[in-house]
Amino acid sequence: MRRRFRRAQREDGGFTLVELLVSMTIFSVLMAIILSLMITMMYQAKDNLGRQRAVEQGRLGLAQIDRQIRSGNLILDPLNDGVAESGVPANYSLRIYTQEGGDDKCVQWRVIFYGSSQYGQLEYREWSPADTTTVTPWSRVASNVVAPQATFAAADSQSWPPFWVDTTLPTGTDAQNIRITLRMSDPDAKTGSKPQVLTSVITGRNTVYGYPSLTCNLVPTP
Repeated sequence: MRRRFRRAQREDGGFTLVELLVSMTIFSVLMAIILSLMITMMYQAKDNLGRQRAVEQGRLGLAQIDRQIRSGNLILDPLNDGVAESGVPANYSLRIYTQEGGDDKCVQWRVIFYGSSQYGQLEYREWSPADTTTVTPWSRVASNVVAPQATFAAADSQSWPPFWVDTTLPTGTDAQNIRITLRMSDPDAKTGSKPQVLTSVITGRNTVYGYPSLTCNLVPTP
């Protein structure tokens, strides 16, 4: 009877201290792994949302420029649109003489970086071809545009500026191929993530219908 009682006591004695320590160690390791996975998934979700926001803004800008160019009569070469004309370097601005909405107007687009920020803005303004004194303020269409990391070369897509006349592509007419490239990033994206690149070629009607090449040549103060 005493042997059975002692055996029952030993069986109901629970875990030893060593067993508890081993169990707690395994539990802690599992919790650390799960927590690490959750943090990784949260960062990935935040990064994906940042990329999505950046791409959506860039697409809105491209769609608006596309409409204006396809309704346009004249596109000035972005190479000739420098600081004096737009407040930004050459190939960072684009001027269009367009009939979007049924009205003749000059429209100017630019990608500008304010201060020391690594993120630029896509902006535009418009005015009447006959009156450069009445001009709308610069309006922001997209934020978080990043600059190319290399000196411009037509053969290197990583160096393409926001706007340039792409002469490497045939048009079949006298029209111009305007290459538009927007590199979109987001401050919420993880460090080191590559920007989303949106690029498109839009064909303008330059000289096809004989519109005066000097239209929209005069620009308001940037």
